[in-house]
Amino acid sequence: MSAAASCRLRILPEDIELSADTGQSVLEALIANGIFLRADCGGKGRCGKCLIQIVDPGDGSALPLEDGAAEGLPPDLLNKGFRLACQILPAADMTIVIPESSRQIPEVGRKGPILLPDTLPPPKDRSSEYGLAIDLGTTTIAVYLCNLRKGIVSGTVSVRNPQAIFGDDVMSRIGAVARTPETLSRLQRMAVQAIDWAALSLCRSAGMTPEQIASGTVVGNTTMIHLLLGESPASIGMHPYEPRFVAEKTVLGKALGFAGLSSMELYSLPLISGFLGSDILAAALAVDLSHAPVGTMLVDVGTNGEVMFVGEEGMLATSCATGPAFEGATIRHGMHAVSGAISSVSFDASTRRFDCTTIQKRPQHPVLPSGICGTGVISAVAECCRSGLLSLEGRLDRKAASDLLTRPKEGLPELVLVPSEDTRTRDPITLTQKDIRAIQLAKGALLTGMDLLCRHGRRRLPDALLVAGAFGSYIDKTDAFAIGMFPPLPSERLRVVGNAAGAGAILALFDGASRKAARKLASATTVVDLAARAEFQTAFLSALNFPSS
Repeated sequence: MSAAASCRLRILPEDIELSADTGQSVLEALIANGIFLRADCGGKGRCGKCLIQIVDPGDGSALPLEDGAAEGLPPDLLNKGFRLACQILPAADMTIVIPESSRQIPEVGRKGPILLPDTLPPPKDRSSEYGLAIDLGTTTIAVYLCNLRKGIVSGTVSVRNPQAIFGDDVMSRIGAVARTPETLSRLQRMAVQAIDWAALSLCRSAGMTPEQIASGTVVGNTTMIHLLLGESPASIGMHPYEPRFVAEKTVLGKALGFAGLSSMELYSLPLISGFLGSDILAAALAVDLSHAPVGTMLVDVGTNGEVMFVGEEGMLATSCATGPAFEGATIRHGMHAVSGAISSVSFDASTRRFDCTTIQKRPQHPVLPSGICGTGVISAVAECCRSGLLSLEGRLDRKAASDLLTRPKEGLPELVLVPSEDTRTRDPITLTQKDIRAIQLAKGALLTGMDLLCRHGRRRLPDALLVAGAFGSYIDKTDAFAIGMFPPLPSERLRVVGNAAGAGAILALFDGASRKAARKLASATTVVDLAARAEFQTAFLSALNFPSS
């Protein structure tokens, strides 16, 4: 694929025109103009969800079948001009049709329930009725519309972070900016457009306009906050991993490029360090961690795992490079927690088949399995451990699972969870050895962080474990313990606290005292660099194995 100067895209059936800059894929050009397609794989050309039909290819350069854009699409679609938007770099003006099935809808992701007080204190400034709280995640962005006068959350929308086309994790996006500084503005615009899109969806449901939103709060990891505010995160990617700023900031939406939210005054909570952001700080506010007993641990499970611990000598915190596997990214058939995603798996030894439960957000219109979300992957791996299909080291037992395996044309055998005749795509949904390894690396990093932070706080195990985040909100405790994701605690000592980061953002929107508490907690927290500890490597290698039953 080659790209020339900026060209025009005509979009049907809306009959609107927009421009695609040099080097932009059609997917990115659409995102930059507030049109969001499904791209569960982050624009890597694997999921096949961002399907478009090119009805007028201009000079025809976008259509050659040997192109990578054609990979994986059946001949009948190729012959009709269908391609993947993430793989097309326009070289000339073109006209495209966007199928309804390719468009992103407000159910595209979920950040977990929010646990809030029964009543929220109205802000001292009651001039505005509505405010917005934003949890800006690496993989998923959650936006909450709040009625400030009534003290309620009016609605919420979660959307996939479109920045994923530049990489699934923060280091990939930091690297993209470091290599090409102009990428910063592209990443910022993507986050702004996603928030604008979510806010417009919420306002339509509430019968209002985004212009009525005068105030907002945002939390996220340090890199995501830098990107949103237009600050380069490049320094976070190199020793000593220092961010450009850690202080709280307030900025007008117009200065960040917001359209409908241009008059919103956006407040960003303080950050702790390069890899500990305002998201874990907001989560700590929501669960009142400052007043929790010594031995209490809070873990926010996401693409960047963050842990805080009430130690004998004060508050400790660290981060873990878990990666996006827990949220379904990097998994062969991974997808977000939307309709059609497998959310849990069990194995029937008598029939030698897997029984899979799928998410159905509209039960009256059920859809066949389309892929597997993060909780489903954990459930599948846990069931394989329990059924003896996996070794403690994480290798598929080809003898025990011989009748359940399929071998692709290239690559290692894969475990069939759902046969092709029972899926929406008519391709089997499988669990690969690479998928299992990704889960091992993620859970190993998380467990190592929790274990070593406990030791630093002079405890062998936490007395109480609070699990936050989208993934943590829906995971089955039994599955988590089965794969050794958490320390071996009695189940009753683990409590799920929902999307605590989002709850903290909401509290900071309503209550000025929460902002003051956030500043105090940020300055009182000791950051522990676990990778610098002599025992880190040994602990990490040990944490990779699955526990014996």
